[in-house]
Amino acid sequence: MLKSFQTELKLVETQMNKDISFKSVTLEELIDLPKTSLDNKLCPALFFAVTTLKSQKSNNNLINFATIFQYIFIANQIHRLVKDEPMTEHERQYPVLVGDFMLGQAFSKLCEGDLFNYSNDFIRIIEEMNEGVLMRWRLKNKNISSKDYREILGKERGSLTALVGRLGAKVSGIEGPNAKKLEDFGYLIGMAWAAWEEPLGMPIVREYLSKAKVIINELRDQYSTKPLQEVFEFFNDKIRINSELASS
Repeated sequence: MLKSFQTELKLVETQMNKDISFKSVTLEELIDLPKTSLDNKLCPALFFAVTTLKSQKSNNNLINFATIFQYIFIANQIHRLVKDEPMTEHERQYPVLVGDFMLGQAFSKLCEGDLFNYSNDFIRIIEEMNEGVLMRWRLKNKNISSKDYREILGKERGSLTALVGRLGAKVSGIEGPNAKKLEDFGYLIGMAWAAWEEPLGMPIVREYLSKAKVIINELRDQYSTKPLQEVFEFFNDKIRINSELASS
């Protein structure tokens, strides 16, 4: 799985372990955040899949980009541990502090990689993801329409993976309609991922995946789409395995 960018994914993991290990304390020791293979790999894998479409060789900036996306994803997951329900002050504040630390690491990478031109993109995506969480809270205990549910998932997750696709295309020099297709591919994978985690059912997941598959086929005449196919199959395999485990 994900053979085209195993080295890059390992570099992201190594970099993050180095960044967030201080005084011999790891992230896992700071906070109990259950993570799956999708949580650990899908955002950076999607970024590398896009950047390798034009035989873009990995470099420190690409590793920094992928690491930033992963930090933002993890920060959002940690912040979501704060629920709109009675909690002690420690239960509420601790995840906020650890999540903010992850965001601090993301912006440290922005500075380290001299990626300031992209700071507004990342600021806007963090705002949009937070809007999704607030919208979820606001509609709690109400009959949420399918449209509103999809908007929540789009803000919380689809917006991030869409940005992964868009910036991956931008740094690779992919422009025009193909850049938009890669942004859409990222969005669709993110929506399938989010829908799979929610009680929306597999038909919704398959709807997004079928649209993502169409984009792969449309790009096939111009690029070697093997990296995108690997991400698609990686996601499909993981949700199939986990669904089987849940039903056994």
